[in-house]
Amino acid sequence: MKRPFNLVLFISGTGSNARNIVTYFAKHEHIAVLGIISSKENPAIQEYCVDNQLFYAKCTPWDEHEALRLLTHHACDLIVLAGFLRKISAVLLSQYPNRIINIHPSLLPRFGGAGMYGRRVHEAVYASQATETGITIHLVNEHYDEGRILEQQRCQITPSDRIETIEEKVHELEYQCFPPAIERYCLSLQG
Repeated sequence: MKRPFNLVLFISGTGSNARNIVTYFAKHEHIAVLGIISSKENPAIQEYCVDNQLFYAKCTPWDEHEALRLLTHHACDLIVLAGFLRKISAVLLSQYPNRIINIHPSLLPRFGGAGMYGRRVHEAVYASQATETGITIHLVNEHYDEGRILEQQRCQITPSDRIETIEEKVHELEYQCFPPAIERYCLSLQG
């Protein structure tokens, strides 16, 4: 029997998207989440990983060579950036070509690039008086938020929406759409 397609999640924040992804793939026949690598201290995610039989590693300060060692050791097939705020280097990109996937909380190319993450994106969307926003799931390349777009999902912004409600709508899209998009991409790679 063929081994599962192995995912490792990179995070920098609380890990809410990572938990959602782990839950989604918990009993998947062909795809497995092996662990989480965090660029910041995260005792709650560390405990979560123990409870869910995943490896956990914190790389603080960020150490991409250590991350690469862990990825190799655990036979990682795809890296998923789930709220990860560090730039991926050319070294890691060369080791995982078209094998690093990210989610961005806007409809790229709008509101992307260096420094555009989290609430900053929602503030920019709100300030622009846009009538819609959404998420972009894309491959990672050497430039922030410029890799090949795999999927985009949209939500409407109403005149009564504030930054907080825009953020809630986008989070809901992330939770609903990111895991199935990862699944589709993994299955396409498996042929």
